[in-house]
Amino acid sequence: MTDNPGGSVSLRQIAPDLLLIEVAGRRVLTQAECPHRRGRLRYGYLNGRTLRITCPLHHSTFDLLTGRQVAGPPCGSLRVTLLPEDAASPRSAAEAAAYAEAVRPEAGAP
Repeated sequence: MTDNPGGSVSLRQIAPDLLLIEVAGRRVLTQAECPHRRGRLRYGYLNGRTLRITCPLHHSTFDLLTGRQVAGPPCGSLRVTLLPEDAASPRSAAEAAAYAEAVRPEAGAP
């Protein structure tokens, strides 16, 4: 579900563990699962006005520009990468590979 009156919002899963969010002229790559209990963020609530995403599982909410948690049960930050305006928008997992390491959870992280 999305909310951005008067603007376009797009959320696409471009790899099993990677989302591309386009809102208000910004493109953000983020991990696909919430750091709290691994809820699938693609089914969460995306607020285009505040640039925040809320997990559907336990309602943890994250700022898409910083990854910082702003509401919900205590957990780590969401890994996010703001794509440069002149960068080509990744359309597949292969195209996103160059950015993916910056947002994928670290190996062994809870």
